[in-house]
Amino acid sequence: MKRTRSTSLRRWGVFLALPVLLFLAMNWLIRQMVYPAPPLGVPAAPPGLEDVYIPFSGEAKAHGWLFHAPAAADSTPVMLFFHGNGENLGALRLSGILADFQELSVSFLALDYPGYGRSGGTPSEAALLAAADSAFIWIKENFANSPKIICGWSLGAAVAIQTAAKHSRELAGLIALSPWASLPEVAAVHYPRWLANSLLDENYNSLEAASRVRCPALVIHGEQDAIIPAAQGEKVAANMGGEFRWVKVPQAGHNDLFSRQAVWEEIRSFLKALRESAPSKTPK
Repeated sequence: MKRTRSTSLRRWGVFLALPVLLFLAMNWLIRQMVYPAPPLGVPAAPPGLEDVYIPFSGEAKAHGWLFHAPAAADSTPVMLFFHGNGENLGALRLSGILADFQELSVSFLALDYPGYGRSGGTPSEAALLAAADSAFIWIKENFANSPKIICGWSLGAAVAIQTAAKHSRELAGLIALSPWASLPEVAAVHYPRWLANSLLDENYNSLEAASRVRCPALVIHGEQDAIIPAAQGEKVAANMGGEFRWVKVPQAGHNDLFSRQAVWEEIRSFLKALRESAPSKTPK
């Protein structure tokens, strides 16, 4: 009798544990989909770039590559760039995107997220935003007189918008490429909404944060983006708290956005307009 009762209790224990294990497994899977840090290693900064390590939480440091624009002056903008969730600095270099940014005649800091590349810590919404905030403060301290721009793509757009909302009045501009309205909203495109809402413990509410952005903003989205629908980017653009330009790139998707010449033309035009509108520092 005791053996039968013990066996029955074990079966009930397994039965009751299964939903918990399933929930934990699904939660792990969702987090891996949000933060699929690539296994590709990140080497020391290549020629023309400089390694930067920025403390952001306790002893954790975020790693970035810094590029100084040739013949940079105080009037030369400096850009803080946040990449997508499936990239790191090594991947950006191999894809040629960093080289494209070097052609913009601006200085920039491209940052790896916590848990990505050489950055310490573990990826989470709180950790990414803390690292982004520390990186912007670092830029303010090291480029005090330069116009400051924040740029991000996909997950990076969410980080960029949140950071811009916090430091809006210190910014010359914001560039958001393929932004989502919120993480639950984009998850609901691919999964049942009830499942996304029950498993996600992070929000990245770009729609709300956009309303607190006062600097000029450029929002670019691929018309055929099947990962983050362009309609979400359009909502984010329309909710900006200041002047904005909304661009939907014909026939462009999500992962091929940077390969479109129209994207770089829009970015150059936006940067040119910011330079022309910047107040002159020539003594009167």
